Amino acid sequence: MKKIVGIASALVFVLGLSVAAFAGQGGDIKHDKRDIKRDTKDLTHDRRDLKADEKDVAKDKADIRDDREDGNKAEARKDERELDKDQRDARHDRHDAKRDKRDLKRDRKDLKHDRRSRG
Repeated sequence: MKKIVGIASALVFVLGLSVAAFAGQGGDIKHDKRDIKRDTKDLTHDRRDLKADEKDVAKDKADIRDDREDGNKAEARKDERELDKDQRDARHDRHDAKRDKRDLKRDRKDLKHDRRSRG
């Protein structure tokens, strides 16, 4: 009789763990969906910033060319400093966009895995 009670309690314990693990999957799916939404928004912002920075770089290059044609060396140096800053910003935004794209891919894979393991 003691063996049966011991085995039954062990089975209930194992069953309880599996139900708890299954119940926790819903939270993982919600969390993954939230991450995907946040990463998509971040990626959109980074791409928008990158596009604006690339336009600034092109404008700065045109300004430098115009200043050199006019013989205005001081203004050309100022525009070169702005160009350096805008190129640095573009490089950082490109890196951020790449990182957010990678995060988004990982979150979509996690969501897919959670859905498969749940069902």
